[in-house]
Amino acid sequence: MSLVALGEIPDAVNKLRLDFVARPRKSHAFIKAQLLSLKDALQKHQDSIVSALLHDFHRSSQETLVTEFGPLLSEISYLAGNLSSLLAPETPDAMPIAFSVASCKIEKEPLGTVLVISPFNFPLSLSLSPVAGAIAAGNNVVLKLPGDKCPEFCKVLSRVLAEALDPEILVVVTGGLKEAQAVLEQKYDKIVFTGSTAVGKIVHAKAAESLTPTLLELGGKSPAFITAGCPNIRTALARLFWGKFCNAGQVCVAPDYLLVQDSVYDQVVAEMVAVLQKTYQVSEASDYTHLVDSNSFNRLAGLLEKTRGKLLFGGARDRETNFVAPTVVTDVDWDDPLMQSEIFGPILPVLRYSSLAEAVQTVQQHHDTPLATYIFSDKQEEVQLVDSIRSGALSVNDTVVHAGIHTCPFGGVGTSGMGNYHGRYSIESFTHRKVVLKQPYWYEVALKDRYAPYSAAKSNWLMFVYRLPSIRRVRQSDLVTVLAVVLAGLVGYFIGKR
Repeated sequence: MSLVALGEIPDAVNKLRLDFVARPRKSHAFIKAQLLSLKDALQKHQDSIVSALLHDFHRSSQETLVTEFGPLLSEISYLAGNLSSLLAPETPDAMPIAFSVASCKIEKEPLGTVLVISPFNFPLSLSLSPVAGAIAAGNNVVLKLPGDKCPEFCKVLSRVLAEALDPEILVVVTGGLKEAQAVLEQKYDKIVFTGSTAVGKIVHAKAAESLTPTLLELGGKSPAFITAGCPNIRTALARLFWGKFCNAGQVCVAPDYLLVQDSVYDQVVAEMVAVLQKTYQVSEASDYTHLVDSNSFNRLAGLLEKTRGKLLFGGARDRETNFVAPTVVTDVDWDDPLMQSEIFGPILPVLRYSSLAEAVQTVQQHHDTPLATYIFSDKQEEVQLVDSIRSGALSVNDTVVHAGIHTCPFGGVGTSGMGNYHGRYSIESFTHRKVVLKQPYWYEVALKDRYAPYSAAKSNWLMFVYRLPSIRRVRQSDLVTVLAVVLAGLVGYFIGKR
């Protein structure tokens, strides 16, 4: 890994691209060694990383360990342990009969050089999860870290990466807007960006100039529903508040607002107070995470001053430390300032609804395609209704945890992003499916009718062949099963003849 300054970015990226051209196919042994080296370095420097995030925005050690270290180390272990099978070539399930004698496989070819632009809110996992996936797929990587938001963390992680990874496969840039603009001026084979929709549009537009594909994870206003079908309101609220207030609400998949059915609204509000008083009586001196900077603090303080809702709990804040306490605002309507854009902080607006179908339609009208949708209900018809909202994911009776499951794809849809990654889905995102076909010469007898001079007879014959059903490829496991059945039948036949 090499850490480069602003003026060195063009040469560093160009060298990384040339290094990939010189070594486009890295051995599985090399890739696995890099992944395991990264895992070992992270474990070795775990305390330093935790301390750095505590320094940058008062992030509690438990939140860093549970939401970042645990899922990330698990994913890296999965990639390293299953690398050969993840990168193994595939074969088509079936072939058109006209080409059935050809040898055909689908290779997973690395794209080349990938740019990963990391956000500040989970700067460990949201930088290294795509980096690990891109490296596992055989790519070189440029990593842009948010040095303007969490400088101490970026210093520590840069040292960790320098210790762990080969400088020919990774370049790290740390800084703010100027550095981000400089890295975007370079040519890549894919860009991964995690952040706001507004900045995501800028990244996507810049990438389009060079026809560079993008993987965008953009967040949005993710709704949560509590219906009369919720069997345990107190547990539902505990799970909801954990997802909302973790990391001081600076979570892209956090429930952004809550919709509660009329018939249980008063009960839910009463239970809210009990759960909040038990769990979220915090101050700026406690281990509750703070906002990352004064801009975030001023934005959220402004929303609390402008809202027309009723303050149910919280509202305390400290400008000097960028602390905003977990806050719940009830009796909010759709036109409230809290409902205009993603909150990205520890403020939960609560809305009332009577018809779930109408509430779903209203969500679709105001905030279509969120990154996640949540519902607390055991009624399947209610879950199906909420599932009609197009979103990156749907969680039933829990929040946020789906984003940390490395065996499932993570990503948005529409305004909440495009593409996905994690585990084998990272391999899919960072490779090109390359068809490799080998046609035997002896088959020329069946192919010669495609050549000129053309005729109606040739056309009719070729079109007839194309209309024939495709032939399913017989896999080795299928063949073994067939042979076993035949053998069993023969054994049974001869036993019966005795």
